[in-house]
Amino acid sequence: MWHMRERSETRIVNRIANACLLLAAALALSACAGGGAKGVRFVDGNPQAEPIRNLTGAEIPPAITGKTFQYTRPDGNGFVTYNADGTFTFQDDAKGTGTGQWLVNGDQFCESFGVGALTDCGEFKTTGDAYFAAKSRLVEMKS
Repeated sequence: MWHMRERSETRIVNRIANACLLLAAALALSACAGGGAKGVRFVDGNPQAEPIRNLTGAEIPPAITGKTFQYTRPDGNGFVTYNADGTFTFQDDAKGTGTGQWLVNGDQFCESFGVGALTDCGEFKTTGDAYFAAKSRLVEMKS
């Protein structure tokens, strides 16, 4: 009879140990997920959340012209600088350096990476700390 009680106690101890391990793992993951203030602007020294919103066609050029961004796309990652004349230069991790074209069509942002490349168009959204432009995620490089 004592061995049955010992097995039952062992099961309880194992369940408690597993629950503690799961709790520790969950706490560790939640600590890693912080990542800093995303979608937050500081106004007069106070953090204020900025809602995700679509930019209008008139708001897009001033948001990107003359600025350099780090981009992430389904087909590559790198850096891009948008020019006022509707061109841009890029340095892609896989494709190397190149030029492309961008334009605003209504409230849609369109861009074409390289000669003969397809033109991707889509909404241009701001999250406060990044832009989502057609198929690109853009984070402005501050100097």
